[in-house]
Amino acid sequence: MYIHDNNFVDIVDSGFCLHAQQTVHLLKSYLDSLPSLLPRNLINTHLHSDHCGGNQALQDSFNLNCLVPESEFNSVNNWSLAETEFKNLGQPCPKFRADGFVSVGEIIKIGSYDFEVHGTPGHHPFSILLYAPTLKLLISADSLWGSGFGALFSQITHKTGFIDQRSSLDKISTLDIDLVIPGHGSPFSDVKAALSVAYSRLDYFESNPLKNIQHVAQVLFQFMVMFKVKLSIVESLEWCKETPLFAKCAGILNKSIEELFHETIKQLHSKNSLDFNQDTIFYKY
Repeated sequence: MYIHDNNFVDIVDSGFCLHAQQTVHLLKSYLDSLPSLLPRNLINTHLHSDHCGGNQALQDSFNLNCLVPESEFNSVNNWSLAETEFKNLGQPCPKFRADGFVSVGEIIKIGSYDFEVHGTPGHHPFSILLYAPTLKLLISADSLWGSGFGALFSQITHKTGFIDQRSSLDKISTLDIDLVIPGHGSPFSDVKAALSVAYSRLDYFESNPLKNIQHVAQVLFQFMVMFKVKLSIVESLEWCKETPLFAKCAGILNKSIEELFHETIKQLHSKNSLDFNQDTIFYKY
C-alpha cells in the first residue's frame, strides 16, 4: 500500500520475498510517475514473511526507514530471534533491519493522514492495524478479511488465539469505517458483513478446536507449496518434519507427521488448492 502527501510516500507492508523484485519495480514505477515524491517509511503490520519478505529488497533499492511493531523491534535487530520465528512457520524471509517501531496507542503520520495504531493479536501476537479516522479507512492486515481472518497460529503457540482474535474483532467493531484494505483479498466496504463472517468462523473454531489445528497445518503447507510451486513428495514430507509448528500440530492431533502430511494434501486437493500424484505436488493457480 502506498500513501503519500506532496513530498513523501509511505509504504505499508512489502509482500513476500518471491515477489521482491516485482515489488521494487512497482514502487519504482510509482515514483517515476510522481517524480516530486521521495520514499520515506516502510511500516510492517506484523512479521509474517508474506508481509515483510520484501523489506530487504526495498531497503536495498530505496532510502526507506523501516518501522515494525514495538514488540518485534529487538528480535529484528537480533536477527537470530526473528529468524527462529520464521523457521517455526517454515517461511523464508531475507534479513532486514528495523530503524524504529510503532507502538499500540500511538498516532502516526502515513502520507498526510493520521493513523491510530491498534493492537490486534490472534493471527499474530504482535500484529497491529492502522486506522485513519478522517478517511474512515482501516488497514486491517490479517485481523479481518472480507471472508474471515488469518489462521490463528497463536492459539497453538500461546493458547490465546481465540480470545485475542475475538478481542481484535470487538475492537474493529467499535471503529467508524467506510473502507477496509485487508492483508489478503480486495478492499471492501461492507464491514458489518465481514465481521459477521469473521465472528461465525471464530465461533466454529472455538467449538471445534481440532479443526483450527487442521486449518493451521493446511495454511502452513499451502503457503510452502505456493512458494515452491512444484516439489516432490519426499521434499514436502521433509519440510513438514523440519517445520516446528507443523510438527506441533501433528502432536496435538495425536498423529504422526506423516499422517498429518497425507491428510493435509488430500484436504487441500479437495479444496482445489493443489494437485498431486504419487511423486509430486503442484500448486494450483
